Amino acid sequence: MKRTLGTLLFCCGTLLSLHAFAWGRAGHETVGYVAASLIAGTHAEKEVKKLLEPGENMATAAEWMDCAKGFRYCQKQPTSEMQDYASRNPKHHSCHYTDVPFEFTEYRENEVGASPDDVVHILGDAILVLRGQLSANPEHDLTKREALFILAHTVGDIHQPLHVGAAYIDEGEQFVVLETADEAQAGFTQGGNFLCHGTVGVHSYWDDRVVTGAMKKAEKTTSKTFAAALVPQAKKVTADPGPIADWPAAWATESLNIASQELSLLTVIDARKPGKTSPWQKTQVAADRTVWDVEFPGDYQADAAVTAREQLTKAGAGLARLLKAIWP
Repeated sequence: MKRTLGTLLFCCGTLLSLHAFAWGRAGHETVGYVAASLIAGTHAEKEVKKLLEPGENMATAAEWMDCAKGFRYCQKQPTSEMQDYASRNPKHHSCHYTDVPFEFTEYRENEVGASPDDVVHILGDAILVLRGQLSANPEHDLTKREALFILAHTVGDIHQPLHVGAAYIDEGEQFVVLETADEAQAGFTQGGNFLCHGTVGVHSYWDDRVVTGAMKKAEKTTSKTFAAALVPQAKKVTADPGPIADWPAAWATESLNIASQELSLLTVIDARKPGKTSPWQKTQVAADRTVWDVEFPGDYQADAAVTAREQLTKAGAGLARLLKAIWP
């Protein structure tokens, strides 16, 4: 979803936030703080602390995986540890998302948008490594410390609807389900990165603006205080059934259904093909890219903020339950 951030910035005609965190930095920190509160005083907390260094906590752990992608993603130079992880895991950029057509009703392997390196599979391998086992995918070469960082980050990612459900558009500018990866590529909106509402990419809108809206509605200005407000509800989140190995796919299916609700509300109003400008901006589309301008219904932002609050709450609760299941 975030493979070509520079293209998105160019196409949408404005310099968007370069943080490029799913949920934004505040969102990922919020998930980490909620989970930390829920594991306080448990064996899981003790084991987590063994893997963290002085000055680190679950909030900083939740940011680590994006920072490993490079400076432009979190405005910090990657540490030598991050660089080592990236060199051993060359497909790590793909581990933050899956691109299942939002029209599907469940996450399915070997279908359009799913891959062995997607967020579902990396979560599964991080769980295995933290349990002292080998990754199912031998190309996922992880230390236990890296596996903790991946868990802290990707549980947040998988609860961001546009990190799971993707829109594909046909030549008639209608949402469509395409059967093969080759067919899908031409109309692929890259997780909403190539859908633009005004000067903002729809993916970026979900990463940042809906979280800001949720925090504003809660009258909170920091991720830590926002997380504290979510903890009471997080304690009430229903536990996931079955073994923890099944949870990532179940979470992906839940987020996919939310993505279906959110993306189906959008109206495609124009396709900016190479050389064509937007009705709102003068910027031309980069070569070989199509970007689609979309309209939101009037209550979209307020409803999205409610969804973001619910998903961040579930992510924090889910991360805590995973950690307590790994280290009972």
